[in-house]
Amino acid sequence: MRLTRTAAVLGAALTALVAVTGCGSTWGEDVGLPSAPDMAAIEKLVAAHTMCSDLRSGTSGSGAMAAQAKDPAWAVEQRAVCGDDARDTVTLLSVSDMEKFQRANKAAAGKGQGGRFLIGQDFALVANDDATAKALLKSEVLLFTCEKGFKVPDGYRNEKLLVDGCALTDYLPG
Repeated sequence: MRLTRTAAVLGAALTALVAVTGCGSTWGEDVGLPSAPDMAAIEKLVAAHTMCSDLRSGTSGSGAMAAQAKDPAWAVEQRAVCGDDARDTVTLLSVSDMEKFQRANKAAAGKGQGGRFLIGQDFALVANDDATAKALLKSEVLLFTCEKGFKVPDGYRNEKLLVDGCALTDYLPG
């Protein structure tokens, strides 16, 4: 009888601990970042806010994130580009491990090669121009950068990342 009560108390304590620590939640969910679990969902999110026609998948060729998409340190599961007939306007990245992605960008920034990304819970976007980036911010993605000296002005969101020394914000310097 006493063993049964002890087991029940331990079970309740474990359940409470999991609830308090937030285990089981996905990074970014608590700050309202959108999730797009596959390339079709990412394309749909982008197309709802800016031009995203002529989707082309693959890591071959050049362009934004072509080399990094081949590097496992970036945790890019799939890369695609879309835009209009004249040019690519957005690079879409399906990310399998957002912590790895953030760490890779921080390391690249330390060498002066980091980038600015619009990120969700499980994907990243690279917009070729400010107008496209501003349109995409309406989808609830946030700007992620590890640029030295980048400051988020008062009044803008400044959310916690999985790595220190970087910014996650709705501020887009122009």
